Amino acid sequence: MHTQISLKIISALLLLLGFVATEPAWKVSRVSFASPLNSFKVTRNTLDHLQREGFSKALTAKFAPMLDKVYLNRTEFLDALPIFLVPKQRDIILRYATTEQIKIQADEFSSDLNENAAVFRGNVKGIIPRENIELTTAKLRLVSGLDSNFEKLIGEGGVQVKQWDREARSDFAIYTQVGLDKKSADTDTSSTKKIRTPQQTLLMQGNVILKAAQGNVRSDSVLLDLLRQHATLEGQDTSKEGRIRVEANLSDLETNRGKLESETKTSESGNENPQKSEPRKVLLLASRAVLDNKKHQAMFEGDVEMERTPDKLYIHAGKITLRLSQSQELQSIQAEQEVCFEQPGRVAKADRASFDEISRTILLEGNAEVQSGKFHLQGTTINLYLDVNKGVAQGANKAPIQMTILGAQSPSIFTCR
Repeated sequence: MHTQISLKIISALLLLLGFVATEPAWKVSRVSFASPLNSFKVTRNTLDHLQREGFSKALTAKFAPMLDKVYLNRTEFLDALPIFLVPKQRDIILRYATTEQIKIQADEFSSDLNENAAVFRGNVKGIIPRENIELTTAKLRLVSGLDSNFEKLIGEGGVQVKQWDREARSDFAIYTQVGLDKKSADTDTSSTKKIRTPQQTLLMQGNVILKAAQGNVRSDSVLLDLLRQHATLEGQDTSKEGRIRVEANLSDLETNRGKLESETKTSESGNENPQKSEPRKVLLLASRAVLDNKKHQAMFEGDVEMERTPDKLYIHAGKITLRLSQSQELQSIQAEQEVCFEQPGRVAKADRASFDEISRTILLEGNAEVQSGKFHLQGTTINLYLDVNKGVAQGANKAPIQMTILGAQSPSIFTCR
């Protein structure tokens, strides 16, 4: 039951809408407009996009000395390049390094100078060249603060964002940016001046769908905090259709270590055409989820169901937390509140359950019960192997376990679904 799940399950939600990490400067003057600035700047995103365009990691690493430096014109930028590039490569890096923020086209445009707002209606299309992002919606409203320290973008009537193999859709979306350029103090006469805390959030509501090569997410609402690298998902209700639905393709989320191990085994066996194993996938249903990139964890709560294939591990609990390492591998699954899980040939329940992906063991705590074949185990604490065939794995502090041998034709004492 080899299972490795990447941190990308969490970061995919943030990456799907990478456009909110740019620095918009809405200078509205006509129906089709763009920021007039034409300087150039290489960021980490720029390097990622270059690799997607075919640049090797070794080649993109050579641009590291240019990171986050602003070049005022095309000539200055090209002169700063540390290596020679052929014309095609030069055109690609110019595209992803340009600071041109966004181009917007629409059938109709109006502005309100009193509110410092602009409204685009009918076939609205926004393009951000440096992030390879395309945004479409029926209506787009842009609101700027008078001090240029506040920006709000509101999309209505169906919002769709595409970037590479990623796509996001919702009925309604609000992007808010506050004080990203610098922290500004209020101009009052008091000795204590308030500092406006920088904010950068995106709220998507109504039939939210996030899609990527690694999987997809369905939810009623998604709130992304780009500065904290934090996402909160809410379902519509507790029904199967109304809960959050997260599907991840584990085969596409393998770590480099897993790939290297596979290549080594193939080389040692001398098999040049190994059989492809069944794709590994995970499905999660929950009423609410909190995904934290910085803490490397994802928490799901509210009638949570988790199903992993092809090893056929099913977990039902009030709360499930996935913890990952910095190398983007799943370390553990923590399940709480009336936990019940099933594997082929085994069913178990407890108040809490910890699945350790490193030691390949399961710890059941509080009113633990396990039915495996003709054996029924009960105890305060029960240790198991993830491999059903290995049976019980008691630790050093062995807790008493009551075992009952059931008849060959005995029905299941309990089930999880």
